[in-house]
Amino acid sequence: MPTESSVAAVDCPVLLQEAEVLLERGAHASAARRWREAAPVLREAGSAFLKVAAACPSVAIQANRQGDRATAELRLAERAMSHQSECLPRLDKALDLDLRATAARNDKGDPAEVERLLGEAEGVWREAVGLCQSPHREKAEKSLAATVRLRAANAELLSAGPACDAAWKSAGALVDYARGAWKDKRWDDAAMLYDKAAMAWEGAADKCSGTRQQQAQRKAEQTHVDAHNAEHCGPLWDAATDQAQRLKTNGANLSAGERDQLSIRAEVGWRDAATACRGVPQTLARTNADALARERGAPLPAQAMAMYGSKKLPPPGPVGVGSPPTGASPAPVVATASGAAGPIATPGNALVAGTRTAAATVNTPAPPKPVPIPARPADAPVVEPRAAPVADGVVVAGDTTYRGAFAIVSETGEVSGTGLVEWANGERFTGTLVKGRRQGKGRFNWVGGQWYEGDWVDDRAVGYGVIQFPGGNRYEGAVQDEEPGGRGTLVFASGDRYTGEFSRGLFHGQGTYAWKNGNRYEGAWVLGKKHGLGRLFWASGEGWEGEFRDDLKTDVGKDIAAAAPR
Repeated sequence: MPTESSVAAVDCPVLLQEAEVLLERGAHASAARRWREAAPVLREAGSAFLKVAAACPSVAIQANRQGDRATAELRLAERAMSHQSECLPRLDKALDLDLRATAARNDKGDPAEVERLLGEAEGVWREAVGLCQSPHREKAEKSLAATVRLRAANAELLSAGPACDAAWKSAGALVDYARGAWKDKRWDDAAMLYDKAAMAWEGAADKCSGTRQQQAQRKAEQTHVDAHNAEHCGPLWDAATDQAQRLKTNGANLSAGERDQLSIRAEVGWRDAATACRGVPQTLARTNADALARERGAPLPAQAMAMYGSKKLPPPGPVGVGSPPTGASPAPVVATASGAAGPIATPGNALVAGTRTAAATVNTPAPPKPVPIPARPADAPVVEPRAAPVADGVVVAGDTTYRGAFAIVSETGEVSGTGLVEWANGERFTGTLVKGRRQGKGRFNWVGGQWYEGDWVDDRAVGYGVIQFPGGNRYEGAVQDEEPGGRGTLVFASGDRYTGEFSRGLFHGQGTYAWKNGNRYEGAWVLGKKHGLGRLFWASGEGWEGEFRDDLKTDVGKDIAAAAPR
């Protein structure tokens, strides 16, 4: 080993200074993001500091410290080079494929072409997950999970066939035309087009299967309601809105008697609309009429409906709304017009299917999504919020039935209370509503047999809960962003069981998968696949431990002998 005596005394400071110059040059290039230029200079600087430390004991500590800095800068430069040459191109390519797939889906393009684009995007996202560093890796993982969900949804379109797709497009086009007529207040045209659209949705339900069939059936039901409202509700709603606007505009300049007379006419208009309308408009019309009566401080005169009401006969058929109990306010609809309060799990979903292998990706059905509250029409009169007295009873509003203690708490018809909410399609929620949104503990049951019971935050399933699927699979554990997220246990109908960490409904993190036949895997998972360090045991007791990649064993590992019997 060379000693300082073997080097001229002046050489050590010079050698150290030369190494420091290299370090500063490399650091400057790195700061300027010239990674390819910085890496070889920093590598040379690191070697120079090693030589100085070996030859010059008097400056060895300083040389080693600077050498560590050169090594750290080199790692940053190499990581940035890898991001530019490996990670970034894949992120760009995957995003481009996702964009093209989204455009094709929005244009109702060929599902086979959408599948090709999504499949290619999924492969590139998986490459990005393996190559990118944090935080780009986490972003790639999130995008990969989203692409996997889109492929699952598109798979149903592929299985539905061209007849279903064509019928779906025709029904959607008729609805668009009907909405245009409604917007222009061409009520006869709107009613005719909505009727035809309802027939088209019924045809789509006959041609489609699975979730698309259920969606078409719900759309047909809602479109029948829209057709009825275009024919019977729209003109009366316009007339009531006009009366209410006149009261709002001119009421301050009128005498008390004239103002009451105008209020009575407006209330009659809203009650006429409530008689003729169905669904959400019916609830809003009743809410507006009740608000005028409260504001005036007196009920309608006995002959008001006969004097100022519509002379048209009530529309044929039941409107589907019963009278609220005495003392209770009519409750608004808090579900969508179809009555669905959340998505129904797709038949092809892995958790519903009831069978499972550790090599497959796990996609969980989304827990109930937030249910939008019907918005008040822009031209409807503002009704001051009030806290209606809460009373136990049964209230029917549109296709929704409330059993328990509920009260209207806002001008938009939001409802609060505790009890049972039932929709016409058979779905149910038991728990608490706060301004129309599920909150606290509650249980939601779908028609197909699936249910979720647990925590709700602002109408979303968040916290801890249990999801039971129709195929017999059952999840219990943490729920995040309306999917299994955090630690939990998934028991399959087949007898297999997974306990560990989830992310966005997928096995992700550390977890153990136990097969019914006695095989077991313990270790790391990435988006539903064995990936990272883990141990695989067979029922015989033998095993293998090492590195897994994309659900497969790699060459890095070793066999585990079965434990000797005692």
